[in-house]
Amino acid sequence: GSGKTTQLPKIAYELGRRSIAHTQPRRIAARSVAKRIADECEVELGAEVGYAVRFDDQTSESTAIRLVTDGLLLAELQRDQRLSRYDTIIIDEAHERSLSIDFLLGYLKQLLPRRPDLKVVITSATIDVERFAEMFDAPIIEVSGRTFPVEVRYRPLAETGADNELEALAQAVGELPNEGDILVFMSGEREIRDAAE
Repeated sequence: GSGKTTQLPKIAYELGRRSIAHTQPRRIAARSVAKRIADECEVELGAEVGYAVRFDDQTSESTAIRLVTDGLLLAELQRDQRLSRYDTIIIDEAHERSLSIDFLLGYLKQLLPRRPDLKVVITSATIDVERFAEMFDAPIIEVSGRTFPVEVRYRPLAETGADNELEALAQAVGELPNEGDILVFMSGEREIRDAAE
């Protein structure tokens, strides 16, 4: 809620960084965050702000803020072990602790002494900041977010009488009051798109 994901790359750019890799754990997040930042900066997606995910690259020579998945950045290491195309790397959602994120963090720790020009920012809403700060011998910057009241409602699919997840979701949403926001967790990108439609 504090704006880490959308504001940190813009702040880095304003500070003079011109080749920023900003990781996201999932493809849909990389695409949507890139679109949001491009909209906020009032630039065309794929120009100064773009994204690259498996099978889809919306970047150009002028791209300064490049949203990528953790896995894609890890794959880039095979071609360029110094990650020389970047002057800044933002590892977002580090608390997810996927293998890709863990490998990237370990590699960046070894790379930093060889690339003193490289700036690394690790962000997370929920992580053991002291351990990460100690690992990288780095300062901790805390940005407080906003909290909102959340009501959790859970009903197993079998108890809905619905034929599939989308039908059960439609039933559940229909039972909610017409105020506030709804957050639904789905298992994959296709399911998220189907649910949104």
